Amino acid sequence: MHSPRFECLFCRSTTGPFDRVEHPIPESLGNDDLILDPGFVCDPCNQYFGSKVESKVLASPPFNVERTAFAIPTKKGRLPRYDGDGFSLLPTGYTNRLLVVGYGDLSKGYRVLDSNLLVVDPPPGYGELLARFFLKVGLELLLFSEEMDPYSKEFDLARRCSRFGIRAHEWDVASGAYPQRGHLKVSTRTDELGELETHQIYQWDMGVMASGDVVLSFAFTQHVFACNITRPPLDEYLLGFNARNVFTLHSRWPRWRPKQG
Repeated sequence: MHSPRFECLFCRSTTGPFDRVEHPIPESLGNDDLILDPGFVCDPCNQYFGSKVESKVLASPPFNVERTAFAIPTKKGRLPRYDGDGFSLLPTGYTNRLLVVGYGDLSKGYRVLDSNLLVVDPPPGYGELLARFFLKVGLELLLFSEEMDPYSKEFDLARRCSRFGIRAHEWDVASGAYPQRGHLKVSTRTDELGELETHQIYQWDMGVMASGDVVLSFAFTQHVFACNITRPPLDEYLLGFNARNVFTLHSRWPRWRPKQG
């Protein structure tokens, strides 16, 4: 990892303060060991991202639903929940087993139970928040790279977008769902409590395209996301990914939606 420069990666402040450790991947997504030492992100930026970007992204699907399914607690130790229209999803402590609590009109909760399917529209402005979130995550993960310096000018667009929302409406984020949820199971063992399974929660990778663009690929449970850390477009990555894989990543822009019929 790069050594702390005591210059904020986002606002470039050198006055700090720099008292807080930073989690590139939020604790509420299951990360409890990948951290940045104080000196990379100033405390005001740390607090801003936590309250204005990360909390809003993680409180919306698919993150809040999957966090509930895997019973991943918040950094304050609270168990997550999903509150829908007429019902709530609560964790049971068992992976992929949820408690459905209905109130008022119970028909919507029963439809979820009968179909085993939950379809939720993202809240207004969610695409922009998602872009800012993954740019923040990607820039911080670059600090673990020996070849790339996230403080360099080539990442200034991403820096300004993530922290201040500049051009966030232009920034593309692609997403898709890995088709085989069962493949998330990594291992099974048995102890005095019975059979215990280990599941993959998140995974990330950073790659450099032929153009020189740096792309973050991030998987949370079976949801896969991609974001260009260098500039807004993601076309080059999507062409390669969708040609090689058994499932498709969809851009947030309509031009990448597959044709119907």
